Amino acid sequence: MPAVHTTAETENRTRRNQAPAPRRLLQDIVSVLSTRAAWTVMGMITGVILARKLGPHDRGILALVLLLPSTVTTLAKLGMSQSNVYFINRRGEPPERVASNTAAIALSVGGLAAAIVWSLQGVLLKSVLREVEPWALALALVRVPLLLLDNHLYGVLQATGRFNLYNLRLVLSETLRMLLVIAALLVLKLGLFAAVIIETGVTAINVCWLVLATQRHIPFRPRFHRDLLAPQFAFGLKSYVQTLTAHLLLRIDVYMVSYFLGASETAFYSLALRFTEMVLEIPQAVGLVLYPRLAALPREEIYNLTAQACRRTLLLSALGALGIGILGPYVIVLWYGRPYAPAGAPLPWAAVGVMAMSAYVILTRAFTSQNRQQVNIATGLLALASNIALNLFLIPRLGIVGAAMATAISYSLATAVLMGVYLAASGSSLGEVLIATREDIQFFAGAAWRVLLLGWRLVGLSSAPAGR
Repeated sequence: MPAVHTTAETENRTRRNQAPAPRRLLQDIVSVLSTRAAWTVMGMITGVILARKLGPHDRGILALVLLLPSTVTTLAKLGMSQSNVYFINRRGEPPERVASNTAAIALSVGGLAAAIVWSLQGVLLKSVLREVEPWALALALVRVPLLLLDNHLYGVLQATGRFNLYNLRLVLSETLRMLLVIAALLVLKLGLFAAVIIETGVTAINVCWLVLATQRHIPFRPRFHRDLLAPQFAFGLKSYVQTLTAHLLLRIDVYMVSYFLGASETAFYSLALRFTEMVLEIPQAVGLVLYPRLAALPREEIYNLTAQACRRTLLLSALGALGIGILGPYVIVLWYGRPYAPAGAPLPWAAVGVMAMSAYVILTRAFTSQNRQQVNIATGLLALASNIALNLFLIPRLGIVGAAMATAISYSLATAVLMGVYLAASGSSLGEVLIATREDIQFFAGAAWRVLLLGWRLVGLSSAPAGR
């Protein structure tokens, strides 16, 4: 029979699953951001090796092989990760039941999605996946159910505040990937086939480890709890449309560049996006930790915390975007070599887009935490439509620079519309959401000082520096 929870039981569970206190919130953000920074650095090292050893053409093929499972997984997510957080933190459902349900959904839906895409290979390999071989497509699709299970389980870990498992998973998987790429491409002098095999193998090892590690804290096995399915899907489908729209907004331009310009230009454009995505790690890390916190707060506190997070995130993102826009073209030639110099041309426009997207990512969390994803969906669809229309016009005329221009304009449009809705709902002023305050500056100064003290201790110095 379906489980029946009394009001008192639900309140008790909600309190047990309550989001962390402000200090804990900061610690989680710092830990996730630090981990993603280390993950990004290792990814950049791996990316440099792949770019130099594969060359622009094969690197462009690899970019499509990596992007396809991400897109198919997004199509098959059905909003389960966000639903997991909502039902554990807001509804007080036991994590074990949610994890069992979501694991069963991930494996069944992921396998079906991969089979459907494989049946469409004839169309895909002649259009947006031109020059991709069938064997590469097959290996890419193996990753779909694995990535879906990874995503769903992370929603459970996110809701229960177990960011340490997430952090460890990122570091271990990227370390293994980097070491295997060094061995295969630098030592054994292998090529594209080895690179694709490594991506699939690392994903399989990573997800198996994640399942075992999660079970130590949250005992579960894949099984459907029918009483949870309907409400989870009802919430999840709204988040699904939102997530799908956001993914297409971020990635549709890569497919369009591949269709219009071919593999080499896809490699250049993907490399430019890789640089801007380093900046997006900031709002992504903040958003990952912020969402479960917001899901457990009253509405007024949701808006206050969101405004503070948006101001602080935008300040850091603006500094990063400025650095990438100015220094990025030189760094690309230095790291990846002269053949990849064209990747620097879109960076100034991409930097504008990433600043807008940083604010957008944070603002969406405020509406999702209140089960108001329709706001995010409407703004995302508007931006997606404008992105596709602009890309159709600009890519044939301006190449990958046109794609970056389209992205910057559509991201800015989405953020402007979402900001207008947020200001109307919260009663906040634009300055309260965008402009850093003295308190924010003091916050960063204090955080920098704590990092300095930590580094001082790590290098083994006996006394801390004077000054505070």
